[in-house]
Amino acid sequence: MFIVPASPPLPPHGPSRRQGGLADGRQAPDVNLPAVVACPSPATLLAACEPSVGLAFWRRPGRVALRRAIEAALVLHPFSEVAEGAPDVAARTLLRRMPARMGPLRIDLTLLGRLFATLTGDPEVRFRLEHVADDACRQYHVDAVGLRLLCTYAGLGTEWIGADGTCRRLSIGDVAVFKGSEFPDSAPRILHRSPPVEHLPRWRRSRLLLCIDQPGVF
Repeated sequence: MFIVPASPPLPPHGPSRRQGGLADGRQAPDVNLPAVVACPSPATLLAACEPSVGLAFWRRPGRVALRRAIEAALVLHPFSEVAEGAPDVAARTLLRRMPARMGPLRIDLTLLGRLFATLTGDPEVRFRLEHVADDACRQYHVDAVGLRLLCTYAGLGTEWIGADGTCRRLSIGDVAVFKGSEFPDSAPRILHRSPPVEHLPRWRRSRLLLCIDQPGVF
């Protein structure tokens, strides 16, 4: 595991926000603490529960085996599908409503759901799989949850603000766990957002994003 000097800084789409305070007004701890950690191993996600960490992500390459399933999702009109339950059950339920070619995603959804359930200690999860083609959530924010897992299967990845105030971006395939305002510690929270896409050519706007929360979170 290592402290991220991570993805290269991105040119800002607007005024960037420098980390230092939390969304609810509390003062963030010493920014020299390893608030963001990453590693090419899923074990790094365990760091998300450590009291000094606000973001942990698994540097995972794009899933070549899922290419056709992802392409099948992106030819659909933008959608947001939600399912809750044990990871394997929720994955089947979610994909039951989708084209059969998206079936190979089930194994990956189940894997990520089980990893998230290990972190939360809750045997059930809430999946949200979205095809987004607009500026869905372009304001930097901290989620009103305990933990939230995000993985971009296609398109631009989630943008986040480093301790130096620069905007960085997760890569396709990266599995990131952000600590939200409801998690019971004072670790620095990492401001993040969906990348703005409406200024791009239409063919570059589509994103396929997976969000995992505990059940009942919206």
